[in-house]
Amino acid sequence: MSSRVPTNKKLFIVNSVASLVTRLLSITVLIWVQQFLIKRISVEEYSLLPLIFSLLMLLPFFSYILTGGLKRYVMEAYATHQDDRIAQIISSMLPFFLLAGILLLCIGGLLAWQIDKLLMIEPEYVGAAQLMLMLVISLEAIRLVAKVFSNGLFVKQKFVLESVIKITCEILRLSLLFLFLFGFSVSVLSVVVASVVAGSLEVIILLVASLKLLPQQKIKSITIDWNIVKELISFGGWSSLFGFSETVRKAADPIILNRLSTPVDVASFHLGSLVPNRLEILVNQSFMSSISPIIVGLNAENNDKKLKHLYLRLGRLLLWGLLLLISPLIIHYEQIVILYVGEKYSSAGVVMVLLLACFPFVYGNLLQRPLAAAKKRMRSLAYREVFSATLNLTLTLIFVGMYHMGAIGSALATFLVYGIGSLFIFLPFGKSLVNVTWREVWTEIFQPVLFPFVMALLSMQLLLSYMPAETWLAIFSNSVAGGIVYLIVLWLVSKDLDKAQFRTVMIKVFSFFRPQQ
Repeated sequence: MSSRVPTNKKLFIVNSVASLVTRLLSITVLIWVQQFLIKRISVEEYSLLPLIFSLLMLLPFFSYILTGGLKRYVMEAYATHQDDRIAQIISSMLPFFLLAGILLLCIGGLLAWQIDKLLMIEPEYVGAAQLMLMLVISLEAIRLVAKVFSNGLFVKQKFVLESVIKITCEILRLSLLFLFLFGFSVSVLSVVVASVVAGSLEVIILLVASLKLLPQQKIKSITIDWNIVKELISFGGWSSLFGFSETVRKAADPIILNRLSTPVDVASFHLGSLVPNRLEILVNQSFMSSISPIIVGLNAENNDKKLKHLYLRLGRLLLWGLLLLISPLIIHYEQIVILYVGEKYSSAGVVMVLLLACFPFVYGNLLQRPLAAAKKRMRSLAYREVFSATLNLTLTLIFVGMYHMGAIGSALATFLVYGIGSLFIFLPFGKSLVNVTWREVWTEIFQPVLFPFVMALLSMQLLLSYMPAETWLAIFSNSVAGGIVYLIVLWLVSKDLDKAQFRTVMIKVFSFFRPQQ
């Protein structure tokens, strides 16, 4: 029986690039909006944004139990030609998704009602905070229920179509945002309303497209197959534990800073985490969404050799791209923040550096999560995430509450646990999933990556000692010079296979821009 899961390199690259374009557009809009708002509204109002979205992140933790295994099991059923099982999965899980959506609305309404008891908010902003929270919760409840029928684009790997839909909705969000900000009033409420309207349209269009691509997603009967429910919830339980722990790690910082520090620290941490968080979303929702169905399919076919190759090669290639992007940010962090929002939020630069410094430790091992899901090893991964999140939360409380380190203390805790700590907590688990040795991890992933990265940092720092970068143009020029050094050193240390791939990519890029005869 032939495989229904395509694993060719061209499809993966096309899907990844399409998702990448969508995320880059979103990042560009986000960066502009943050700068626009913080220069025109009070820091107390601006701090509502990270606080509201932190509460939102904590709310749907119970939904991970349902969503954690849905795509994985639908993908497995599709790969093994079990179309009837797809309908059984949808029919059995739909009632639980509906119940979870209603529960989410109820909990969210209660939190919105008591929001001034949970957070330290100026009285004049309580009404706006309640409205924003209810808007985003309503959207998330709708999105949660729709997920039960939204597996089609994932299973068929139609990420280009998904990206086109998301880009269209992103353009709508941007248009509404401009209309609200310039036509009505400059406020954080305008950002939320624009996002909710565009997000609702995105959910509807993606749902329709998913059902057309995978018509097996249908309600077969009103009878619940409890064996399927038990299997998915058992798998999703560990996924939910992992997801909730990961969410706590991301959402706790603004809330702790709100209670134990100042609005300036809340804003500084939010500003400093903008680029790291968006890069993380970019990788997870473009690169990871494209590779996950491939990993599930390969594991279903017991192709361990190819899984090992993917782990080593993609870890190396991903780090090459990410470290090229973050090296200028690490060197010019102080100048970037001053030019972007002013000296009042100077600690945002240190926050950004500490969070970006986690990248070399984390992203060489990024495939651990889809591998753990494919191999049904989420329990082991969840235990590690719970321990890490608890340790991170403890250190954050100590640094912020006892030592009054503010936003920098929060970022330092994250670096110690999810940066350096990843070498002892997550990396041993990730490499065990594909049976690679420490020597292979060092020689195939880290050694070829760190040398170009260090040389680029040194070259940019050397240039700064002679020509301080005090304008955006100077920062850009110095970054380009560092990037050239990075690429030259990378070429010198890379293997013949990687050089051949780079050469092919460059030929295609130049041929694309070459005038047609």
